Amino acid sequence: MKRSLFFIVLLLTFVGISLIAVDKYTAFAPSLVEAELDYQQLEKEPLEEVEEVEEISIKPPKTTQILIVAVGDIMFHMPQINGARLSNGGFDFSPSFKYIKSDIESADFAIANLETVIGGNEKGFKGFPRFNSPVESLDALKIAGFDILITANNHSLDGGKNGIINTINEIEKRDLLHLGTSKEERKPYIIIEKEGLRIGLLSYTYGLNGLDSLLSREDKSRMINLIDEEVIKKDIENIKSENVDFIISYMHWGNEYHKEPSEPQKKLARTLANSGVDLILGSHPHVIQMSDKLISGPSSTYVVYSMGNFISNQSYQTMGVSSTEDGLIFKGKITKDNQTLITKLEEVSYEPTWVYRELKNKRYAHYIIPVEKALKGELDIEFTQKTIERLEKSKSDTLNILNK
Repeated sequence: MKRSLFFIVLLLTFVGISLIAVDKYTAFAPSLVEAELDYQQLEKEPLEEVEEVEEISIKPPKTTQILIVAVGDIMFHMPQINGARLSNGGFDFSPSFKYIKSDIESADFAIANLETVIGGNEKGFKGFPRFNSPVESLDALKIAGFDILITANNHSLDGGKNGIINTINEIEKRDLLHLGTSKEERKPYIIIEKEGLRIGLLSYTYGLNGLDSLLSREDKSRMINLIDEEVIKKDIENIKSENVDFIISYMHWGNEYHKEPSEPQKKLARTLANSGVDLILGSHPHVIQMSDKLISGPSSTYVVYSMGNFISNQSYQTMGVSSTEDGLIFKGKITKDNQTLITKLEEVSYEPTWVYRELKNKRYAHYIIPVEKALKGELDIEFTQKTIERLEKSKSDTLNILNK
């Protein structure tokens, strides 16, 4: 009987503890019925509207534009080299470019024809007929704002095979692009790009001043881009396969000191236009020649047959020809419509330039003068009346030739 009583007490104790635990839990948690009622109430109440988040999409600009600046022949004759010589034995050519520096720097890409060899200062310096210029001349071009140097011209082989290689090495040391000659595998073109607008650049020369024998046939074909219509057509087809939007070709061609382009120049320009070149920029005649627009199917090709000398010692005093002092800065805005994918040369302008020689301490300093700024009195040079007349003639001659 006592045992039964013990088990009854034990059972009642267990039940009591269980009830206390359940009561403690339900004091803090809703019953299942209450939870179901709350859920049903939520179903009846309307949900608050959530404000839609506007989808943000990054759209490309409607158009992309590249400003190309280009100039003609850059040569360093001995009077220029002597004029740039410093007392410590080095050279500083940068003063020659100080007045046009802002025009060059304004470009997305600035291009020049380097018509000399940079074979190494240890080899000594030469002007015409077989150039070798100080390496510091490249520093001046870099400081002036140039990005690309064309090396295919009739003086490419003045320093032989090593001259080509050394010139390219010195250009590359200064992080400049180059086109026209190659060290190893042939480099037929380069592609420059800005925000998806891709421009292909080609460069060729008519010849090498009879120095062809300094290279083997194989080396000549891979190291110098010579004018050969079939090769050029193939290069154009290859560059088109690179999905370029616009093609520019620098052509070293024509007859020296002739103000009119030759028939072979005109014929080759039409061939280039028909093959897909959009802009042709000429060098070699050392004087300015006409510009023209060639129609080729639905598109057109713009050509400047010769941009003249940008800087040299060729002048009225040295040659009896004043037109060798005249040059220009070509400015072209290339625009791509990112909706239609059509790319055009929309704007073309010219800055006439003139090479001013100033005698200082029995040596000549050479400056590239932006003619219009000079005539407006915007430069820190006081020109004589005779020099002003020469500047006026230079501007008139340049614009008449280009716009006729």
